[in-house]
Amino acid sequence: MSDQSLETRLTAIGADGFVSADEVLFLRRTVFADGVVSSTELDALFALGDKAPDGEPEWFQFFAEVAADFYLREEEPQGYLTEDEFASLQSRVLKNGHANGLEIALLVKLMETAETTPSAMAAFTGEQIKQSILKKDGGPMVEKHDAIMLRRYLFAAGGDGNVGVTRAEAELLFDINDATEKARNSPAWTELFVQGVINHLMAHLGYKAPSREEAFRRNAWARDQSVNVGGFFKRMLSGGIGAIKNAYDNETVIGAHNDQRDTQAAIAEQVTKGEAEWLATRIGRDGAFDANERRLIERMRQHEKELPDTLKALLGRAA
Repeated sequence: MSDQSLETRLTAIGADGFVSADEVLFLRRTVFADGVVSSTELDALFALGDKAPDGEPEWFQFFAEVAADFYLREEEPQGYLTEDEFASLQSRVLKNGHANGLEIALLVKLMETAETTPSAMAAFTGEQIKQSILKKDGGPMVEKHDAIMLRRYLFAAGGDGNVGVTRAEAELLFDINDATEKARNSPAWTELFVQGVINHLMAHLGYKAPSREEAFRRNAWARDQSVNVGGFFKRMLSGGIGAIKNAYDNETVIGAHNDQRDTQAAIAEQVTKGEAEWLATRIGRDGAFDANERRLIERMRQHEKELPDTLKALLGRAA
């Protein structure tokens, strides 16, 4: 579609700052009917998002779907957001200085669906969510939809800590909590704050996606029709017991890896001295414990016997 034709079709949509479900259906059937999104079309979509950041749920779903397809499925191997792609995405999002709700939903969706994302994306996305909460017209406040978006962000599989909450993300939770201490926040925020900090303290290493280069190698092997699988097994069997043992050695490696993860999990379940010192300096930083911090302390009291002395002293001060 030519740039002029695309601009003409999009001019009438979202003129009132709102995109309806019927207008989304029009976009699906006409403007983006071929299922392939060009860079020009993506720019037009972001421009429409700046003009009409509000709409029915279909609009948020469509925007995230189209943009995610562009970034994660246009190049091989699919599912990997590269540094260059993140730079172009960041440029589009910050064209008006900050991310709107549509763009935040896209950032989170990318982190949820991507195999991996650049390390800088987690910090960038978290900052955009925080600013959207802190800069509301009525003052800083965590509403239910904010809490839902934060939960999706914290536990996104392609995020910085995979499905564990990192130190930077835990700091983000405390920053938001401090800024919204006196606001009428959604009850969902209290539970998310407590769960997020506890997760950071207790989480262990989880699944780590292969690198982009490794994914290329795997994809190339899968597409290589010259590989003779039958011949491979014939050679293995002709090598006798030793060849069979070598073939199954990989299972031993997997077993050792699982044992290692079990050990890591057991260690991580104990709050380390460094984590204890961090929490002791971070909680109540403004000189008092707010309601959410006290809820966190109550949850920690359930495990008081296993806590380091630094945190036991903290619990004593909060009594």
